[in-house]
Amino acid sequence: MRIDMRNARLFIGGSRRLPNALLSMLVHTLLPILILALTITTAAGCLGSRSVGWKPVELARDQRAVAAALPSGWFFFDDKAADPLILTRYGAHMDIVRVTQNGKLPFKLPYTELPINAGMQPYEAAEAVVNNLLVTPGVFDLTMEELAPAEIDGADAFRLSLSYSIENGMRRRALIFGAIHGDHNYYTEMAMYAHEDYYFDAVIGDFLALVNGYKIK
Repeated sequence: MRIDMRNARLFIGGSRRLPNALLSMLVHTLLPILILALTITTAAGCLGSRSVGWKPVELARDQRAVAAALPSGWFFFDDKAADPLILTRYGAHMDIVRVTQNGKLPFKLPYTELPINAGMQPYEAAEAVVNNLLVTPGVFDLTMEELAPAEIDGADAFRLSLSYSIENGMRRRALIFGAIHGDHNYYTEMAMYAHEDYYFDAVIGDFLALVNGYKIK
């Protein structure tokens, strides 16, 4: 970081300016001390907190263990407080897989007032998901390509295929599976979002294997 002191002014008694020589001495003496103190404080804060960030799926444990079903090269965002589980293969700006596990019904979606309710049929839950995407900031020109029945671990589900543009004009594709289960008490969703030019085709095989092998708990 470069600090430009040409326009800096220090005053004693509100009116007198420090001599340039003294000002230069203060800057060169105190600035390294301040930087060192800031570094020590930051490091101490990091040591006292849990490591959060992208980690190889081989390290996934507990409620994140579903990530370990993906092949080497995938990463999960390790944050126990975060829900849903977030995964990526080539980087979060290129592809994202989101796994929402056992969301309690009624399940509130982020941007729409229409929740997923107990008693909904799979296609009705899919409509709520589409409504949420329609009002999601940064999503433009949303096109629904397919809505079909599916299964997640034997539970009736929907398979929803969409495409949309983001703010920079690039197109993304989404493939979303959702199921209401557990006597209509829970909602599980497995969704993949990726740039359509290359990354969607590159990760869809791994994603579908994850869906097909998923076990509802």
